[in-house]
Amino acid sequence: MSSETLVEQAGSGLHRRGVEAAVWGMPAVNFEIMRSVLAPQGTTEFVYWSQLLDWRNQTLTPNPDLIYYMAFLDPGRDGPLVLDIPPADEEHVLNGSVCNVWQVPLEDVGKFGLDEGRGGRYLVLPPGHDGPVPDGYLVLRSDTNRVYALLRSVLTAPTQEALEAGLAYCRGIRIYRLDQADDPPETPRRDLHGELVDTRIPYDIRFWEALDRVVQSEPWLPRDRAFAEMLRWIGIRQGQPFSPDAARVALLEEAVRDAHAWIREVYENEPPFYEGRHWFFPAGRDFADAQYTNFADGDVYPYTDRGVIYHMAFIGIRRLGIGQFYLVTVHDQHGELLRSDATYRMRVPAGVPVSQYWSVSMYDGDDHTFIRGNQKYSVSSQTPGLVVNDDGSVDVYFGPRVRPGLEPNTVETGNSTTFELMFRFYGVGPEVMSKQWQLEDVERVDET
Repeated sequence: MSSETLVEQAGSGLHRRGVEAAVWGMPAVNFEIMRSVLAPQGTTEFVYWSQLLDWRNQTLTPNPDLIYYMAFLDPGRDGPLVLDIPPADEEHVLNGSVCNVWQVPLEDVGKFGLDEGRGGRYLVLPPGHDGPVPDGYLVLRSDTNRVYALLRSVLTAPTQEALEAGLAYCRGIRIYRLDQADDPPETPRRDLHGELVDTRIPYDIRFWEALDRVVQSEPWLPRDRAFAEMLRWIGIRQGQPFSPDAARVALLEEAVRDAHAWIREVYENEPPFYEGRHWFFPAGRDFADAQYTNFADGDVYPYTDRGVIYHMAFIGIRRLGIGQFYLVTVHDQHGELLRSDATYRMRVPAGVPVSQYWSVSMYDGDDHTFIRGNQKYSVSSQTPGLVVNDDGSVDVYFGPRVRPGLEPNTVETGNSTTFELMFRFYGVGPEVMSKQWQLEDVERVDET
């Protein structure tokens, strides 16, 4: 066999391993890109937006209708850490989760979380912690050195007063070391409103550089030992520098692009949530069950589903379908991709079963972010001036121009080629998961 053939076969093997490793590593890369952009110094602090989000927030499918508070914690470095959540009331509703590097939720917090809105001190323990645990804490045992908290202050009304009340509530949330619990210090806070924040996943060598940083910082979990072998062939090993030559960079970039293409193919052909319609949850039942148990079922490891959902979103929710639930569509009623040069109507049937609110948000179909330059990103049950039909349904329009007389109900497609929609249920009623209440398909309509 010639040396050229051996090189070609080696490259093909590296490519195959690279594709599989990229799908597996998607949630960790997603985390690491967020961490490196939002908390590059490794400081324990809150980052937040003091106003509702605009297009400068180039994160994956963010919610434009509430307040985000985020923090990146490192109990592996700092030891046990306390996330102190004050009690809430009907005017200050908090939904959130604490997740590990793999975006597995350690626990949900807030109204639909472990504290049920009463507040509580969550104690985040590092991997292998065997020291004493004091009473009075809600204990979260992490299997990764780093975790993050994503907290959402759900506004009770679309007003500046409600926003400011939500911010005032969030200022009472603190993070501190357990040994500081008797006299907790104030947690630093950094307002990102108005700043360009870009945490899109890069499908080039930066993807592998981010994955290498995770490998260097985190313990190998038993379920992932086979991927340690895959990464060794790629050139990523704990305790060794990742320094691929130009030829290997080219192979790895091709592999991650192919992994992305495969994930997009799966994403655009997910099984429908409702029979005969095009709305879907971007992962299967196995994934939802695995998230709840931290992939404890040794018979199934749905990392492909995991890669699909974390190429387009961030945050894991432990009690999915109780506090929040999401459905996505990328197709119209005929199964065609949603095009930004066409106009569509989405009819939201009356009686959406939610205790908080519903919304439908538009994202760029290429990278799952707010469309750059847009001024409006969603329509919700709280939208001021929302036009409601006589039967209680709501028609929401998406297209290149605003529908005359329906400005509150319209979102413009702006500078994009394709788009996708995410329908959010906050405070999920049982009729959502039982499918007694169903969304209708998005319909293409004439612009007149």
